[in-house]
Amino acid sequence: MKRITQLKDEALDALHGNFGKAALASLGYVVVSIAFNMIFQLISGTNFMDYYEALLTNDTEALMEAMGGNIYGTILSVLGAIFFTAPLTVGISNAYRVLFESKGADNAIFSNFFKQGFGKHYLHIVFVNFIAGILVALILIPAIIIFVLIGLIFKSGIVAVILTIAALVYCIWIGLMYSQITFILVDSPELDIIDTMRRSRTLMNGNKWRYFLLGLSFLGWIILGIFTLGIGYLWLFPYIHTTESAFYCEIRDAEKTAE
Repeated sequence: MKRITQLKDEALDALHGNFGKAALASLGYVVVSIAFNMIFQLISGTNFMDYYEALLTNDTEALMEAMGGNIYGTILSVLGAIFFTAPLTVGISNAYRVLFESKGADNAIFSNFFKQGFGKHYLHIVFVNFIAGILVALILIPAIIIFVLIGLIFKSGIVAVILTIAALVYCIWIGLMYSQITFILVDSPELDIIDTMRRSRTLMNGNKWRYFLLGLSFLGWIILGIFTLGIGYLWLFPYIHTTESAFYCEIRDAEKTAE
């Protein structure tokens, strides 16, 4: 298996000469996402100023009032996440996978977001991603409830902290287990829901810790990005996505070689 530094170097090689396009694609993604969100808010009669103020202050009551005092805004947001945000996220991951596998040759990154997420596999992506999300939630919820109940029973600060850490570790472990679904949805569209989830578990068997460390390796850059008022993320996110693509391609190809 390659070292994390090797994967990141390979990602940089694929991005070499393409960072400008990658940054514009990141900006385009942000603009499209915001525009899409605003359209749904307009349809639901949301007051924009009050909505974002309530969002920043985490005021649930004010948030509902800004959304017209009804459930329509929430329903539209959920539908938007299912039919737009999720496929676009899948498209982003696979656009950088295409960039990586082509060694930077297929650099139509922004258009590939939509081609990969909203192309011929769109309905498959929506359906499998939605059901897989529900199944993962069902896996997580019982354990979290148990942790919370135990914490309430013991009513101890130390116990609460320990259980919170345990719950966090469990959630991260589950997240790592199913972290490759976004790639598999497009790379192996012939797989159904259960097989897609099973394949992610198989690929991540023995690789969870390395993928976790891979994510941590970007922590310093993420913190530095804050001091650029978020502008640095336009270049950082492509770097992260392409490195994740390098990781996926490595464990996928290693599995094929083992067969």
